[in-house]
Amino acid sequence: MRYALTRIARFVLVFVIVTFLVMLVTRIGSKDPIRDLAGGTVGDAQMDKVRDDFPYVKACSGTFEYIPCVAKQYVFWAKDMVTGNMGVSYLKSQTVFEMFQERAPSTFFLGFWAIIIGLIIAVPIGVYSAYKRDGWLDRILSLGSYVSISMPQLVLAVLLLYGVASRFEFFPNRTNYIAPWENPVEHFKNFFLPSLTLGLGLGAVWSRLLRADMILTLQSDFINLARAKGVKPGRVLWVHALRSSVLSLITSVALQMSGLVSGAVVAEQFFGVPGLGFRLVEAVQTNDILAIQAITAVIVAVVVIVNVGVDLLYSVIDPRIRQMRAMG
Repeated sequence: MRYALTRIARFVLVFVIVTFLVMLVTRIGSKDPIRDLAGGTVGDAQMDKVRDDFPYVKACSGTFEYIPCVAKQYVFWAKDMVTGNMGVSYLKSQTVFEMFQERAPSTFFLGFWAIIIGLIIAVPIGVYSAYKRDGWLDRILSLGSYVSISMPQLVLAVLLLYGVASRFEFFPNRTNYIAPWENPVEHFKNFFLPSLTLGLGLGAVWSRLLRADMILTLQSDFINLARAKGVKPGRVLWVHALRSSVLSLITSVALQMSGLVSGAVVAEQFFGVPGLGFRLVEAVQTNDILAIQAITAVIVAVVVIVNVGVDLLYSVIDPRIRQMRAMG
């Protein structure tokens, strides 16, 4: 329990630091923060509405006044965030919460299928590469992994978009959000290529990590003991060895959550996925500060929560970690 509370406290600290820095950066050099919050292109009537919605927002100037001034505004903003009031995107004439309802499902399924594709690639390749270490299959799979790791997501997106989507009518050039429970086939057609753009590189990295851990595990005493007892080779490989080798893989999956966010921006831009990455770029281009702050806050929260969850999951997967934490 103490360990869990410590991790949660760290989550809160990281969230506050990152979101405060985002607010600090968006306020630098601002002479009219009300107009900035409105997007910079609205009329006087809309400006009056913004003033009524955010009476605590004011210009911050001076070396010693700037940070305390922004800090006061941050406290009000954080209070609104906790109560579910994330502000209004005045350029889009919708609340930020409505924006999340509209955009978040696309980004969620993009990241979800990217992780699934990455694991589908990584687990069998990592296991068989370790089992057939230094054989011809291991060398071929290793070469393929290195090629995938070396290929930037930007290049892969171009190859898939113009080499596959533009030549085969099965995959659309522009992605539309279709829920899997509404039409599974159309959902697959719309999300496969963008998810593959992110998942291929992830699978290559994860397969190398799993291979390295599996090689060490297969040389362990408990594996030799299981073999001596006559346990079937498949069970030794896929149950005993794999379970003891997935900690690095799980850690990497958690750490790659932040990479998925940046990669999602590329995939959403190229394939037209109507997600948060696409909206974040649009918000930066139009100076939609409230949308930038809200999207950044949610991204930070998701990344940190996933890392905390994975940290707590370690003790479930490996009893040795649970025992060490109990002793500590």
